[in-house]
Amino acid sequence: MRILFYLVVLGIIIFLLREIFARDGKRPKLPKSPFRFKKKNIREMWVQVYDTDSLEEAQALQARLEEEELDCFIYEQGRKDIHGNPLKGFGIAVPRTSVSHAQKVISRMPT
Repeated sequence: MRILFYLVVLGIIIFLLREIFARDGKRPKLPKSPFRFKKKNIREMWVQVYDTDSLEEAQALQARLEEEELDCFIYEQGRKDIHGNPLKGFGIAVPRTSVSHAQKVISRMPT
């Protein structure tokens, strides 16, 4: 019985080792994600292209810009400017190289 047990264990080990070395170090391809996880270049100059009081409006615009494959982010503005005037709530910024394209997309959006 012991010999049979050791032969089964040895067979499993050989099978697993053979599978590992048969891959030649290649991993199976994973399906591409529809979402892009690209690191934004923080040293690049970003420009505000839109501001709004509504977070929902800002998120809708962000989604539309990302559909056009434009990098953008939403930020919350401060409460008052240096003169004491209240600011609108949220801004959307894009890289300087994408400003004209982003403005065209924004101008085509329904209000």
